[in-house]
Amino acid sequence: MALAAAAGVWAAVTAVAGGFIIGVGRFRVSSRDGLRPLLATVLLLVAARFLLGGVEFRRGLARIAGADRGGVPRRVACVAALAVLVFSLAWNTRAAGGSDSSCYVLQAEAFAHGRSSLDAALDALPDAPAAMLSPTGFVPSPRPPHAPVPICGPGLALMMALPSLLARDAVFLVVPALAALTVWLTFVFGRQLDDDVTGACAAVLVACSPILLYQAVQPMSDVPAAALWLAALTAAARRRSVVAGICASLAVLTRANLALLVVPLVLLLPDRRSWVRFGVAALPGLAIAAALNAVRYGSPLASGYGSTGVLFSTAHVLPNLARYPAWLIATNTPFILLALVTPWWIARHPDRARLAGVAMVCAVLLCATYLVYSVFDDWWYIRFLLPALPVAIVLSVAVALDAIGRWRAASPSAVRRSRMRAAAVLAAVLGSWYIHLARSRQVLDLQPLESRFALTGRYAARALPPGAIVLAVQQSGSIRFHGGRMTIAWDAIPPDALDATIERLRANGRAPYIALEDEEVSRFRGRFSSQRFGGLDWPPSAEVQAPVRVRVFDVSRLDQYRSGASIVTEYVR
Repeated sequence: MALAAAAGVWAAVTAVAGGFIIGVGRFRVSSRDGLRPLLATVLLLVAARFLLGGVEFRRGLARIAGADRGGVPRRVACVAALAVLVFSLAWNTRAAGGSDSSCYVLQAEAFAHGRSSLDAALDALPDAPAAMLSPTGFVPSPRPPHAPVPICGPGLALMMALPSLLARDAVFLVVPALAALTVWLTFVFGRQLDDDVTGACAAVLVACSPILLYQAVQPMSDVPAAALWLAALTAAARRRSVVAGICASLAVLTRANLALLVVPLVLLLPDRRSWVRFGVAALPGLAIAAALNAVRYGSPLASGYGSTGVLFSTAHVLPNLARYPAWLIATNTPFILLALVTPWWIARHPDRARLAGVAMVCAVLLCATYLVYSVFDDWWYIRFLLPALPVAIVLSVAVALDAIGRWRAASPSAVRRSRMRAAAVLAAVLGSWYIHLARSRQVLDLQPLESRFALTGRYAARALPPGAIVLAVQQSGSIRFHGGRMTIAWDAIPPDALDATIERLRANGRAPYIALEDEEVSRFRGRFSSQRFGGLDWPPSAEVQAPVRVRVFDVSRLDQYRSGASIVTEYVR
C-alpha cells in the first residue's frame, strides 16, 4: 500500500512537472512519462487487494486517505511536503551558478576541509591583486593575506559541509529537504494558530507558491532561512525554548537580518527561566557568526554584503513599495491581502492573540527591513520575504475559513465540515493557479538555463590540464566547483595587462584559458581592446550549447590559428 502511494505521488509529480531527472554523483533517476508510475500504482493496488483481502485492503486505503479521525489534514500536509521534495530534487539546477549559489557551495567545500576562506595565493602570480583570485560570490578579505571570503552568510554552507564530504553533489540535496520542511512547518504553525484544516490548506498553498518552487530548486539561502525561522516560531509556540533558541541562531547564521525577528519570539515563552534557556541555546550560533565575521571581515559585526549605509536607505522605501506588494499579489493573488484582516480574527479568538500577534509582528518587521533595502527589478526578489510568506498564508487561510465556517453553519461538527470543504476548494483553486503562475514564470526553465554552469565545469574537469588557469567571471564559481580548476577574474586585470598576465602564467608552466558567456564577450573585447589576446579572434576550443552559450578559448591556439592551422571546436551539450 505504501509503495502504491509512493508510485501515485511519483506519477502526479511527473504529470505536473512534465518529467524530471534526479542525480547525485553518478546516481541518476529520470521520469518522463507519468503513465508508467500510474500503471505501477494500479498494479500495486491490485496486488494488495489479493494479498490483504477485502477488509484489510479497505482499512489500508482508509489509513492512507486519512479516514481516521483528524488524519486527513495531516496526510494532505505530508503529501504536499513530499511533492515539494520530489519536485525540487527533480528540477534542481545542481549547479554552482551565479554569485549566490557559487558563494554557498564553494563556502561549504571550504568548511568541509576546515577552511573559512578560499585559497589566498597563486604561485604563478605571487603578486596578483586579491580581487583577481576572488570568484563570483567572493570578495578579498580586508585582513592579510586578503583571501577570498564569501559575500553571503555561513548558515547554509555549514549545513552543506557534511553532505559535501559524503558526495560532492550532495550539497544540492539540502535546500530541497528544507523546502519540504517549510511546507510541513506551515501545517504545524497553522494547526497551532487555528486548527489542522487551516494548517493543511496553508501547507498546500505554500507548496504551490511560485517563489517557494523557484527558490527550492537552487542552492540559495532563502528557503533555508524560511524553514529555520518557522522552526524557531513553532518551537517557541510549543514552549520548547532550547529547540527554539537553536533554530533561531541557525536562522540568523543563514540570514543575519532575521535577528530582528528573534526578539518577539521571547514573548511566546512562559517565564524568565525559559528566556534564559532560549538565550543560552542561541548563543553558540551567534558566537560562530561573530567569530567568522571577525576572521573574514575584520569585525564581529561586519559582513561580506558591504556597507549598511549603502544597502539600507529610506530613499529605497517608495521604490520598494511600488514593487514588493505588486509582486506578492501577482504571485499569490489578492487572497494574500486577507492577512491584513488578522486584527479582526484576533478579536474573535483572543485565546490565540499572542501567537498571532507575534507572528504578525515578525512578518511586518521582515517586510520593513526590505523596504529600506536595495531596490531590485525582478519579481523573484520577493524571495527575501519567504520567511514571512507561510505566516501570511496561514493568517489569510485562517481569516477566510473563519468567515466561511461561521457563515454557513452553527453546530461545531457542521462548522468543521464546512471548513474542510472550503479548505479543499481553496487549496484546489488557488493551488492550481499558483502552479500555473510558477510555470509561466519560468520555474521549470531554471534547470536547462543553469545547465551551462555544470556543463562548462565538467568540460573543464575533463578537457583542461590540472594546472590550467581559467580567466572567467560569470563562470568562475562553476569552473572551480564542477571543474576543480583555478580561476582568475578577468575584470580585475588592468586593461593594459592582459597579455602580460597570460605570458607570466605560461612562463610559470600554467596553461591559461578564457571562459566567456555571450554577453561577456563584448565587455571583454572592450576592456582589452589594446591587447593581443583581447580580440578573441580565433575559434574557441569548446562551445557549451545551452540556452546561454559559453565559449572556452585556449590562448595557446592563437598563434597556431594565425599561422594557418585549423582549430576544431568541441560542442558540449
